[in-house]
Amino acid sequence: MSPPNKSEIKDRYDQLGGEMYDTRYTEEQAVKYEHILGYLGRGKTLDNGCGTGLFLPKLGKYSVGLDLSSELLSEARSRVKQGLVQADSENLPFRNDVFDSMVSVTVIQNVTSPQEMMAESARVTKPTGPMVISSLKRVYKEDEFRNLFQLEEIDVETIFTSENINDWIAVLRNKY
Repeated sequence: MSPPNKSEIKDRYDQLGGEMYDTRYTEEQAVKYEHILGYLGRGKTLDNGCGTGLFLPKLGKYSVGLDLSSELLSEARSRVKQGLVQADSENLPFRNDVFDSMVSVTVIQNVTSPQEMMAESARVTKPTGPMVISSLKRVYKEDEFRNLFQLEEIDVETIFTSENINDWIAVLRNKY
C-alpha cells in the first residue's frame, strides 16, 4: 500500500465537510472516545487530527485540536472557540514537551509517514505522558499496527480492541 498524498487527504476531508463528517461518524467516534478517555492524563491534551472537534469538549478546557482540513476545523469552531490549529500531524508547530497527553483517533492511516507522526507526537508530549492512537482494523493487522510504534522514544503499554469498535487502540508512553 502506497502512502497517502497529503494534498489528496486534505482535499477529501475538505470536500466531505464538517456537517457530513459529523453525520457519518459521530456515533462511531463516541464509542471510541469512551474507551480512550480513561487512558489520558489531566492537563493539556493535544487532539492530533481533531476533525470536527467531537472529542475536544470531553478533553477539557486546556485541550488543543489540530487538523489539516480547514473545512473540518471550521465545524470544530462551532464546538470550541479557541485552541484550534490548522497544521500537519507530521510537522507539529509546538515546542517540545508542551502537552501532558496526546490522542489521535483514526488519523495514522492517513499520513505519509506514521513513524514521523509518532516521533513528532512524542516530541511534543511531556516525558512519561500518555499517547493514545487508534487506526481502523481494516487498514492494519494488529502486528502491523504494533510495528508503527517501534521507536526509541515510545513504550507500548497495550494495544486493544473491542467488538463494538472498528479500531485498534494503542496506549503508549513517551519515554523521554
